[in-house]
Amino acid sequence: MYQLLFNNLNFNFTQGEYESFQRYMYTLEVDFWEEEFKYSIYEKRIPIPTIQSNLLILLNKAEVLELKRLIAMHQSNQELITASDINYNWQPN
Repeated sequence: MYQLLFNNLNFNFTQGEYESFQRYMYTLEVDFWEEEFKYSIYEKRIPIPTIQSNLLILLNKAEVLELKRLIAMHQSNQELITASDINYNWQPN
């Protein structure tokens, strides 16, 4: 099983579903969808269909690119950072 958390979306995939999702994301025509829905009232115009017929995920171009980078990390075996690698010296304003 694969669990992919992205913004407020939580995807749970089998290996086959994950690979299918990767292929879909890599072939997604972002510019086509932005042009197709350029007069939409929504800022998010790129549709990601789901198996549930009454549910469609809409993303903007930046989100699609970020999601592609996220799923590409798995393929490249890129080393992930640990919690201790993050500098938590945040100061409130």
